Parts: sequence; structure tokens; C-alpha cells
Amino acid sequence: MAGVETESELPTEDQLRQLLKFMEHETKFTEPKKISKSTPQDNHPPPAAVKRVQTFYVDKWPNVKQDQVVVEKSHSALSRLKPLIGGTPITIETAIALRHIVSGTTVHPLSSDWKKAGMLFHNQQGPFPYGLQTLKNGPRGLILCIQAFVIKHLLFMGDKTTEFLLDQNVLEPSNWERREALVGAIVEILWKAGDGRRCCVTLLQDVDCFQTNHQCRADGITEKLHVFEFSQREDLAIFIKRYINYFEFESSHGLILFLYSLTLTRSIPRILEDMGHPDERHSKLLTDMEECTLALVSLVLTGRATRYLHNGDLVYARDGLVLSQPLVGIRQRSDIGMLFWNKGEDTDNRTQVGSMLKTPKYPIWLTCINNQYGLLFSIFADLVSDWRMEHRFQLNYYNGLASHTRATKLNLDTRFGRQSTARTALQRHEEEKKIPVLEQCILTKWYGAEVDWNATLPHI
Repeated sequence: MAGVETESELPTEDQLRQLLKFMEHETKFTEPKKISKSTPQDNHPPPAAVKRVQTFYVDKWPNVKQDQVVVEKSHSALSRLKPLIGGTPITIETAIALRHIVSGTTVHPLSSDWKKAGMLFHNQQGPFPYGLQTLKNGPRGLILCIQAFVIKHLLFMGDKTTEFLLDQNVLEPSNWERREALVGAIVEILWKAGDGRRCCVTLLQDVDCFQTNHQCRADGITEKLHVFEFSQREDLAIFIKRYINYFEFESSHGLILFLYSLTLTRSIPRILEDMGHPDERHSKLLTDMEECTLALVSLVLTGRATRYLHNGDLVYARDGLVLSQPLVGIRQRSDIGMLFWNKGEDTDNRTQVGSMLKTPKYPIWLTCINNQYGLLFSIFADLVSDWRMEHRFQLNYYNGLASHTRATKLNLDTRFGRQSTARTALQRHEEEKKIPVLEQCILTKWYGAEVDWNATLPHI
């Protein structure tokens, strides 16, 4: 009958055996491998084959066995920094001129204080999370100049409202905020030194750019510089943000790189012109003790390396005679101010600081007291634009030293003058000698102000 299977139609045993052999031949079935018992010497699994990933610049990787792969560890100080692409290797002529204008010699390198100085912030859990770490001598003045611009960007750049400034956490920025402020400070200083037209940045490489000789001894830094030039501020900001680590780490000599960048940005001929010395052999930015000169401080604050702090140009001497060469001072109001006090100067022959620095655009003052640098600043921008704010106000003092472990806040009152018990000129002179030097410096700006240290010992 249709649709009904008969016994003859079913596959026989021989047919099934032939079908199984056919399937084994076509699919290449094999018997499972026997796992041998491991011996004590074969406890570890066999090494996996090295697998290379092809990239856009490698056509084919060679076949390398695992026991032939050797990874070399880099012991270079720059190994943890981002690799550089581009730049112009410095020439020996530029290196000689650069070291002459900075330190006055190409034989002796800068001291270890300068080499290990970088733009490192204090711990965020400490009393100064906004502050850069400084040393006692040498590079301290330059670091605090940069710190002044960092404070400017933290407090006054952008849309900062009064409520923001009144916030107790205004001086406790996050790590991202303070690094952005540092980038903005470096860009502003360099761009101002280049008159808003050009800028140079020097960064370090591992390979020497030239062979040193008796005219230029190797110092481990200058002969390895690569120079990057910029004509747009936006490009400079992107570059500094990308390579900010070169200025932070001690191993990369960050502060020296910034100093060299600032010098090449202003250009050596223009620095000599600003200083009033056409002969570079008698002009340098660091003293014999490798401390910052007033010319270097002016270069950072104003963009011009002037050696004097008064307003404009002085043509006449104190006795009324015409000077053989005018004394060039500050010609426009600075963003960051400066106050100066030195107890070794005569009362009638003190260093003059003009109103261009005493009354800056922002309430931030670099202080130089007996050749020791510090910072005074207020969180209120109206202090330098509204005279009524100067009746009673508060200033913060910062010097960046590790010994400065407590915030110093000074309350100033200029309404009634200082209280004095002196009756004679001799008593008044003795009374003035007891005034702390920081107050003496403050009195050069706010004469007769009463200063309250808020139960803090005058440690300056």
C-alpha cells in the first residue's frame, strides 16, 4: 500500500556501516588525543605564541619566538613624559647666547636648586592647595611670579560672581581647576613677553642637538633643547596643555625650561634693549647667587625686562642733573603688582616703586622683602578699583615654603592710622624698628595702616 514502509525498504546493517565510514572520511574525525601524565618538570603550561597586532605603519611583523622577545626598560628621566613630535633642535650659537643672558657663563651649569625646581602644587588636603611649592633660595622668586598668575586665573578669570568669591572653598580648587590655572598662567606670561605676536617653547629631548666644546660645556639641559614656535595663542594653549608635564616634574627641569622659553620668546636683543645694556657680557637675568633680578621679575610681570620699578623713564637724577642715559621703568599698569622693602637701604635712597605696580589691575602683589619673595593678595577685585574698599580689608600672604604650615590672613584698617606712643623722633625711630618687615612692606602702599595678624606670630 502507498505510504506504508515495508521491511525491505529499511537500511540494513551493512549499509549503516558504510554510511558511518563515509562520514568519518568526509569530516576527518580523529580519535581524541591521549593526555599524558605530567611530570614534575612539566608542571607549567606551554608558553603561548606571541601575537603581534599590525598597525598602519607596519606592513608585517616578523615571526618572533617568545624566548627571543626582550623588552628594554628606559631609565631616562623623560620616559614618563609624552613623546615630542617636531620642534627645531637648538644650535650651539643659540645655546651659548641663551646661557650668557641667563646666568652669564657657559662653563658652569645652574645649581641643583634650579635643576630640581618644577611647578608642583602642594597637597590638596593641606592649607595651601592652590599654591606651588618653592625653595628657600634661587628659583623661589620666579615660582612666585608664576603663582601670582595662577591665583589670578583661579579667582578673577571667567565668570566669577561675588557669591563665588565669598565661598570659603574659593582657595581650595580641584586638581583639574588648578592645572587649568597653571596652563593659563604659563600661556599668558609667554604670550605677553612676545608682545602678542609670537612665542617660543623649549622642551627637553634625550639626544644632544650639538657637540659641546670648550665654549659651551655640557649641562645636561641646554644641548638637548628643541624649540617650538607659535604665532597663534590658541595653538600655544593647546601645546602647553598637552605637554604641561614637562614643566611639572623635577626630572624634566621644568622651571629652567620655562625660563629658557621666556628668554627666547622675548628674544635676547630685546632683553638687552629693555635692560639698557647693549653689551650682553654685563647683562644677565640671574644674580651671582642665582637669584632672580628685578629685570627677570619685570619680564614675567609686565613682559619687559626693565631693571627699575618706577613709572616711565627718569631723565633727571636726584640732584637735578640730566642723566647720561634715561632710566627705563614701567610704562603701563600691570596686571600683577609688586611691593619692595629692604632694611639695608638708606631712608633717602630707597628703591622706588611706581603706581603702575603699586596699584595693579588685580589685587595681587609680589613682595620682595630683604631679597626674600612672597605674595599678598585679596579675593576681591574691587580693592584696586574702589577707594572705599581700602578702608577695611583683608590680605592673604603666601610664600610657598614647607615651613609655612598655616594660612596667614592680615586685617588692614586705614581709617584712623597707626597708634603710636612715641614722643620724640628717637622714640619714633626705635618704635619703627620693631615693626615686622612684612608690615613695613605693606606700609609702602598703605601708609599709616593698622595691621592685625589675627593671632598669628609675625613670622616673615
